[in-house]
Formats: sequence, C-alpha cells, structure tokens
Amino acid sequence: MYLDLAAIAFGAFLGAVVIGSAGFAFAIVVTGIWIYVLPPVTLVFLTSICATLLHAVNLWKFRRDIQYRLLWPFLVGGVLGVPIGVAVLAHTDTMLFRHMFGAFMILYGGYMLSRPHVPVILLAPAAGRLSDAVVGWASGILGGLAMLNGVLTTIWCSLRGWDKRKSRCVYQPYIGFTSIIVMLVLGLNADVKVSRFGLYLAACLPGLALGLWIGLRIFDWVSEEGFRKLVLVLIFASGIALQF
Repeated sequence: MYLDLAAIAFGAFLGAVVIGSAGFAFAIVVTGIWIYVLPPVTLVFLTSICATLLHAVNLWKFRRDIQYRLLWPFLVGGVLGVPIGVAVLAHTDTMLFRHMFGAFMILYGGYMLSRPHVPVILLAPAAGRLSDAVVGWASGILGGLAMLNGVLTTIWCSLRGWDKRKSRCVYQPYIGFTSIIVMLVLGLNADVKVSRFGLYLAACLPGLALGLWIGLRIFDWVSEEGFRKLVLVLIFASGIALQF
C-alpha cells in the first residue's frame, strides 16, 4: 500500500510539473505511472479530479491574460465535437486509435524540433475564427474518443504564431472546459470505495502543489524559444507514451 501511495504521489508531482510548465499532457503523464497501481475506473476519476484542480488554479493565475475573443471559437467547436467523439467511442478500437495518433505526435514533434523556426499561418479574422472553431471541434472529438483534447489545440496555437502566454491562455481553458464536458457526456458511474479514493487523493495533493509551483516557475523562466521546444518535446514524448 505504501509503495502504491508513493507511486500515486510521484505521478501527481510529475503531471503537475508538466501542467505548470506547459499547460497540457497531465493525463498522459500520470496514466503511464498510475496504470500499474490503480484500477481503470479509479484512475480515470482521480485523473479527472486532479486535472480539474490544476487547471482551475492555472486559470485563476492567468485570468487577466485570457482573451475571450480568441477562446470562444475553440469552445463552440469543442461543445459540438465532444458528443461526436463519445458516440464514436463505442464503435472504435481505442487502443489502435491511440497508437495511430501517437505516431502522428511523434512525427510532428520530431519534424518540428528539427526546424529552426515554426511556420506561421496567417489568416484573415473571419477565416481565423472559423479555423479555430474547426480545430476546437476536431479536438473535442479526440477528447470524447480518447481524452486527447489538448494536442491539436496546442499545435494550432503554435502555428498561429501566438506567444507562449497567449497560446497557453487559449488551449489551457479549452482543455479544462472540454474535459468537464467529456465527463458530463460520458456520465461515468464509478464504483469506488470512498475511503480508499480519499486516501489516493490525499496522497496526490502535496505532489500537485509542489509540482505546480515548480512548473509555473519553469514557465516564467523559460524563453519563447525554450517554451516552443518544451511543448514539442512533450508532444513527442506523449506520442511515445501512447504506444504502450
């Protein structure tokens, strides 16, 4: 039991560092560790609760930087996309899909890391909003299908040429919002022991707090180019993690 709690705490710490520094990929990070000590249903609920707490703290920190005129098209697309992903879920080999999408992440991350500069897509305002909504819709489908609602949005914000703070203040609220929709649409009914689940959550909290603090310090410290490389490395590493 003590080793299990230590693994849970360590996973929470690593996931919180990633969320604090880059704003996405918490579920992928913790699943790679928690899958060995937690049953699937408990893992999903613990991940959901921890991720919601982290996103809420992050959104409060960056609340003055959120530009809702940039965010709303992604949210509208996400609302329309999540139910489609959930509906497709019952008719899809999720593991095969995760492997295929993970391969795309590996190829994209590796290719972009080899380039000195990220290409920027310049769009007229109306075309930009429409494209943002389409990306939000596709990301919502991925969220309902395999809880991968942050990857395309993160990539797209980079391709739009937005700096690290503007990008983060779009994709992180989007991830938090669509994750809640995924849980509501799925309507999960977890059969877990409340006392044991409370113990798992208590084990997570110190790691979440410390990891988030360290991650936010990294975010403030890293340069624009360093942040670009950090995001690409996480995309690449997450793609590898999805192969297992």
